[in-house]
Amino acid sequence: MFLRIVANQARYKWGVSLLVLAAMIALVTLYVYLNNTTRFANRSMQLIMKSMGHNLLILPKEASPLDAYLCTRSQIDFPQKITERLSKCLDLDSKYYVSVLQSQVEMAGRNWLLTGIEPLKRADETAEKGNLIRPLARGEARLGYAARQALGKRPGDRIRVLDGDFEIVETLPAKGAIDDYRIYINLQQCQALLGKEGKINLVLAFLCMHRGSLDTVLDYQNGHLAKRFPELKQIARMDIAQGRYLARMTTQRSLHYLLGIVLVVTVLIVAISGLQEVGERKRELGIMISMGTGYSYIVSLYLAKMLVIALLASLVGFSVGSHLAVHFTTPFLVVNTRPVAIVWRQLPAIMGLTCLVAVAAEMIPMLKLVRLDPNAILIEE
Repeated sequence: MFLRIVANQARYKWGVSLLVLAAMIALVTLYVYLNNTTRFANRSMQLIMKSMGHNLLILPKEASPLDAYLCTRSQIDFPQKITERLSKCLDLDSKYYVSVLQSQVEMAGRNWLLTGIEPLKRADETAEKGNLIRPLARGEARLGYAARQALGKRPGDRIRVLDGDFEIVETLPAKGAIDDYRIYINLQQCQALLGKEGKINLVLAFLCMHRGSLDTVLDYQNGHLAKRFPELKQIARMDIAQGRYLARMTTQRSLHYLLGIVLVVTVLIVAISGLQEVGERKRELGIMISMGTGYSYIVSLYLAKMLVIALLASLVGFSVGSHLAVHFTTPFLVVNTRPVAIVWRQLPAIMGLTCLVAVAAEMIPMLKLVRLDPNAILIEE
């Protein structure tokens, strides 16, 4: 009986019910589309900022950042094991560590920066983003743009540095920075060539922005680094750190504002349609109440109908919105990230949110319903 009455309610003014369903499908579609495209774009922007380079330089307390930047002979060596200790401190916001040993070497009448590297993975790093700097095996070399141009080398060629012979496996595009003059090799091989086994000059790291404001992240990182590693200090590249933070905040705030507008419009549509139906069916409601039907039973009829509409709208809207997000977002995501795809794990949350908003909005006309006086309605009729 209950379901039959609900079906009769849906058939009553079926055009209105259909319009409400269509409006809710459109709103759910818009919600899912905005949510997914903004999140995909947010991830893309963060990876673009990350590709600009590491934003943290970790050095001994007494070391000069200028010596590290210019690769002078005054650089201070410290144990390579420091990087391993850093990678085990999961309470730090820094990730993607790279141990670096660097020294100037002369080749073809010019000085170049021989750079030994060893990326070190932290336990909670994801495979999606990965370390900015890829490792090199023994006997492999990677040339910066200026070194490639001056030395006339290409991938597959061989190069001799100090007493080591290396195969060039990659040449890098121009950065317009000192990195263009680097010759990257395996860290252990670099240590052996320079006679500095187990030593490095600096640690590169990337500060992740997930603790609110940029100042909050920096204060937290500085405090924990000072407590865990009092012998170290960090130098932040604020251009990259701030760019990443602004990229995250810009997309997140725009998403919140847009989704807020969508929720308000959904509530208005449901509430207005419900108020109209209650107003048009006053006589029927008055008769039902006079016959002893409880307000809770009548209210449950309206809520059941709205829940059915909300479930249908969430299913159709999720499917359409997700497909649109994938179709329109894929062409402009130009960084190496996870494939843009339908995020099925969002479906239960979308269904729950749609039903919650629909029921909350339906409570507005239900307040009008429970305040109806059946005697006054029947006398009026």
